[in-house]
Amino acid sequence: MSYVALYRQWRPQDFENLIGQDHIRATLTNALSSGKIAHAYLFTGPRGTGKTSTAKILAKALNCIHGPTPQPCNQCPNCDKITAGISMDVLEVDAASNRGIDEIRDLRETVKFAPVDGRYKVYIIDEVHMLTTEAFNALLKTLEEPPGHVVFILATTEPHKIPATIHSRCQRYDFRRIALSEIEARLAAVAKGSGLNVEPEALKLVAAHADGGMRDALSILDQCAAIGGDRVTVDDVRGTLGLVGHEWVWRLTDAIANRNTIDALLTLDELIGLGRDVRQILTELVQHARSLLLHLAAPDLALESYTGDKETLSRQGEAFGYTRVSAWISLLHEAINETKWSADPRITAEMALLSACREASDDIQAMSERISRLEQALAAGTSIRVSQSPSLTPVSPAQEIPQPKPTAPKAAIKQTPVAPAAPASGTAPAKGVWDAVLRELINGGKRMVHACVSQGHLESLDDKLAIIRFSVPFSKERTEKDDYRAIIEQALLKITGHSVHIQCILNEEKSQAAIVASTQPKAIDEPPPIVKQAQEIFGGKVIKLEKE
Repeated sequence: MSYVALYRQWRPQDFENLIGQDHIRATLTNALSSGKIAHAYLFTGPRGTGKTSTAKILAKALNCIHGPTPQPCNQCPNCDKITAGISMDVLEVDAASNRGIDEIRDLRETVKFAPVDGRYKVYIIDEVHMLTTEAFNALLKTLEEPPGHVVFILATTEPHKIPATIHSRCQRYDFRRIALSEIEARLAAVAKGSGLNVEPEALKLVAAHADGGMRDALSILDQCAAIGGDRVTVDDVRGTLGLVGHEWVWRLTDAIANRNTIDALLTLDELIGLGRDVRQILTELVQHARSLLLHLAAPDLALESYTGDKETLSRQGEAFGYTRVSAWISLLHEAINETKWSADPRITAEMALLSACREASDDIQAMSERISRLEQALAAGTSIRVSQSPSLTPVSPAQEIPQPKPTAPKAAIKQTPVAPAAPASGTAPAKGVWDAVLRELINGGKRMVHACVSQGHLESLDDKLAIIRFSVPFSKERTEKDDYRAIIEQALLKITGHSVHIQCILNEEKSQAAIVASTQPKAIDEPPPIVKQAQEIFGGKVIKLEKE
């Protein structure tokens, strides 16, 4: 007799052996006990979670000589035929290869005939989402009102592709991914029943890579058994799956934690030399990074992962910290996605490791020091003028930028005009604060705002007002809109610790008088500043045109 794969040998034959689907088992057994048998069922869920096996168990429960029963005997001729796949009353249809309207028309003709051996004629349509629109339409009427001796069981991994008209005619059962512990326990039982000696760590590794599917787990175990014979070790599983292994992942993680670029690149080179796939290396690194993150947030939860023991997670988690692990995960995800399109994935992996090892905290620390000096100066009530040097230094009172005067009547301003400010060429832009604002916009995902605001620079800053100078009118006008203005002022509040309002000016708008005028409330029907300036130069009066 030819060899039968493990997942076929150990396919569950009754509801008691259905793993990980307790909610479905309870519902179906209660329905069978009470005789409330539906005419159509829809089984949905990931691959390898028991949809087709449950459909066959349900078919046996309906046609067993002791049935309908929630516990088919698996000994009567009807049960034996269904188990062997030769029953004329249970028809399995592969919708992927029989997806046209002609096949559904043939099916509609056969449902009229009575069952041969059992009470019900059961149609199991697998991958039903592959049917064409015309085929679904042809199935509608039969699915809604089939003969009393017909039961339809539709199975699919993509329920969103099933028309709503089909959904409404079926009882839907959602199959869940099987838990890691349940897969591991089942694998241990299968290994014992098959005479295999499998290391516990190997079982855990297989269960972790099954992705919640029992069939995948049994297939991996079957393949590993072909390599190691009656004894399956962790190395056999790693070799079969092409995994990197704990030691290599830990070594790479330690190198990144210590910012040792040489060790990180040498380890990557050794792994590639051993034939490990670059994408697999990055995938296992991000899985281990996830374990570090979970261990930092909830230590007991991280123990479910196969990527490290508690001692290693504690040591490396302490070396990284929550913020750095989160940033590392994002970096690895970007690298994994980029390897799909990269001409040389190795370069992508090397760049990811170099970026992870880079001492980014130096830039952050320097920026923090600058912001701290700025906050201290603002708290002392002094204005800030930033020199060309990276540090922010409060200037002396004699060098302070004149502050806007309190609001005064319009006549008073005309009598005592404010002298224009000195050209800005002698004062460098507030680079430290401005760079921090731009960085905050990028980190906050406000790239459109950053693209617009980066066209200008911070002209001056005090504890209430920030003047941003633009050379492009469009960028100035867009920044002045309420949405962009609120985002920038929020970034300034986060950086400086003060509520700072912004004023946008063009290159020619540089007088201090304009700054003072912008802080005063506008009178009703007061002409714009540029009109008032023209009036003062040329004389005349302003005539307001009424809109019709």
